[in-house]
Amino acid sequence: MKEPENEEGFFQEIMSKSKLNVPFPDFDNHVMGLIEQRVLKKISISRDIRLSWTFFILGSIIGVILAVLLQRSEGMILGISFDKLVIPFLIVCSFLILSQFDILLDFYRRQKAKTKR
Repeated sequence: MKEPENEEGFFQEIMSKSKLNVPFPDFDNHVMGLIEQRVLKKISISRDIRLSWTFFILGSIIGVILAVLLQRSEGMILGISFDKLVIPFLIVCSFLILSQFDILLDFYRRQKAKTKR
């Protein structure tokens, strides 16, 4: 067996060779800053997704309520009765709801795929 001094010297030599030379002195701070930025971005994106779904649902509900109120009221806008405005309003509203729903689903799926990587 080797003597304890030789083993200790051997380990000191190995440990001295394992030092990593970094190109700039604040490497650790830079890497930790990048990690923190990624975490903050991920939190921000998930918050934005929640807000977009919330406002999508609120807008859809408001659109349906307006359509029902237009149908029941007896008024006129620019000489056109509300009864005749209901169909164009419903067409525009349903188109907006469906297109925004598709965009939200696509965005949500892309974000889920990115987080799985």
